[in-house]
Amino acid sequence: MMSHRRHLAAVALFVLTTLALASQVDAQARGRRPAASAGNVNLPHNVSDSQGNQWMIYQNGWIQMQGNQPLYSQGAVIQVNNNQPNFRGNQAKQDEKTGEIIFENMSVAGFSVTRRILIDKEQAYARYIDIVKNNQQQEVTANIQIQSNFNFGVDQAATIQDPRRKENQIAWSASNGNGRAVLEMYAGKGSKIVPSFNFQQGNTTIMGSMAVPIPAGKDVAIMHIHAVVGTPEQGETFVQNLREGRMLNTLPVDLRKKIVNFVTAQGFIGDRELLRGEMFDVVEIRGGDQVRGTIKEPAYKLTTFYGDVELPADRVVGILNVGDFKPRQLIVTTDGEIFGGRLAKQTIDLELTSGQTTQIPISQMTRAGYRKRGDEPEEWTFDKPFVALRSGERVGIQMPTTPIEVVTRYGPLKLDPKAVAAIVFQTEEHGVHEIHLTDGSKFAGLVAASEFDMKLGGATTQPSGGGSQSTSQIVKFPSSAIARIQFATPLEDVDPAQSPTLDLANDDVLVGTMSGNMKLDTAFDTLTLNAAEIKKLTRGNADAGALDVQVTLWDSSIVSGQLQDPTLKCQLGSGVTLAIPIALLDEYNQPQPAPAAGMVDKIKQAVAQLNADEWKARDRAEAELTAMGSVVSGVLKQMRPDQPPEAQQRIDQILAAVAKKK
Repeated sequence: MMSHRRHLAAVALFVLTTLALASQVDAQARGRRPAASAGNVNLPHNVSDSQGNQWMIYQNGWIQMQGNQPLYSQGAVIQVNNNQPNFRGNQAKQDEKTGEIIFENMSVAGFSVTRRILIDKEQAYARYIDIVKNNQQQEVTANIQIQSNFNFGVDQAATIQDPRRKENQIAWSASNGNGRAVLEMYAGKGSKIVPSFNFQQGNTTIMGSMAVPIPAGKDVAIMHIHAVVGTPEQGETFVQNLREGRMLNTLPVDLRKKIVNFVTAQGFIGDRELLRGEMFDVVEIRGGDQVRGTIKEPAYKLTTFYGDVELPADRVVGILNVGDFKPRQLIVTTDGEIFGGRLAKQTIDLELTSGQTTQIPISQMTRAGYRKRGDEPEEWTFDKPFVALRSGERVGIQMPTTPIEVVTRYGPLKLDPKAVAAIVFQTEEHGVHEIHLTDGSKFAGLVAASEFDMKLGGATTQPSGGGSQSTSQIVKFPSSAIARIQFATPLEDVDPAQSPTLDLANDDVLVGTMSGNMKLDTAFDTLTLNAAEIKKLTRGNADAGALDVQVTLWDSSIVSGQLQDPTLKCQLGSGVTLAIPIALLDEYNQPQPAPAAGMVDKIKQAVAQLNADEWKARDRAEAELTAMGSVVSGVLKQMRPDQPPEAQQRIDQILAAVAKKK
């Protein structure tokens, strides 16, 4: 009996195997591949959009278009440090919830890459999210390149500016001369990761490159969009009108946090996501239930450790209930302020969509959010003064009027708040505070005040008697509770090719010019140097004396010796004057040193000839000034406003030529 059963099992197995092989052979004979397993798709994967385009997704996740005058021949090819990831297989995963096609853990030269691709059928674009993991033992700045090839030579092409940071380009668009165009978008509005574009007229290729720091063992995500539009102008309109927040809100929270080239912070308060409704307000109950309707609270009165505040409901976008044992509430406003404390009213009145009104206890709530309002900013800019607290609050303030006292290596300072961009109280590099000035300077110090009296900004009101009034409330912030105070939008990293800078041994960076005269004892004489004429000054090596320096002058003369005065006078761009110990100096660079008095006279004489009656004299003067090089720039800029129109035009041409030559 057992032998008979084994025989039947063997026969059944043989039959099933034969049928499976026959099905595969039949599929191949008919030009088809075997059906993909559940959750997978065969490659190339075909998606049709509303414009009649056929998007084909191939191995390694690059795309091609077919039908309807196809534009892409090979789009969205990724390279990391000039290496392409390798994917072997004829199938890719498909996310059942989002429809994304996923290529997981492709290896490439010390990194691994996961690509998530979504074809938006309605708007005719492909959205990529490339997750790049650094498998090395140290932080690496990866050069991530996205390259696309087209079925046409670039005809009319233009980069598209970031509307929030005009100096940056975030997208590129080009037409094929036949009524269709492509759009490549490599960063979002306000992104600090800025792409560069490489393309040539008539060529068929565009490459976007981004330098992305990735910590050891960590991963980051890059999002980019490849679209079909009518014209390059429509491509720019696409970028301007793109609701990036809505696109990002469809992504899982963990993935959204990893994206570095689109601004994602507005949806999060620390590690918690802000809850918002689309059509209705929404309240989330402990356990995960969400109730929708209309929140009927007129205002929120909050008791904080720095005073009592009251916020009208039309300024509030969401509420977070944090803490397990003694919960407190975080109130988030339309401009990104966060007030933390305990609400005076421990219930929220919610009118359900059925018309019934219910009271939800704060203790039973995790989050509450208002529906999106039409007048809300797309992104919180934080370009107004605010205080960020260590507990997570972010409170808008008015600009203080009293000086801020700071103890530094350069002596005690009294800083005008208008000269201060930010003060960082909580730093990772060192245990002292870090002061950032509006000119780009940054240096370590200790803020003397133990607390700050600040006036709250915005529309925050102060309870008074039986009601409230619109006067700005004064509160006290203990220095120990502050993580950061920001008075002005911090400058980006200063370009040393454009600004005079002092790099110091303690990692301080000062943006300003040295002033006064200095005595330099050399091997042949004692020289008197005008600090304004110094192009470069470096301190000697560790074996040399503390005052030994090498000086490069405006005319490229180089002299070495020992300074008689142990300090350098420095006038910062923000108006602050400092005395810098030479022992702390690494290097001083002045891209536009002042020429000597005799040279200034020569420049002025040539400028006078720019107004000569004969055009030949004017041309000779322009050529002479251009030949002098960058040394003329400072003098010409000072003299330009007092010159007639033609001379101003010639000065502009000279400055442009000198800058280009430099």
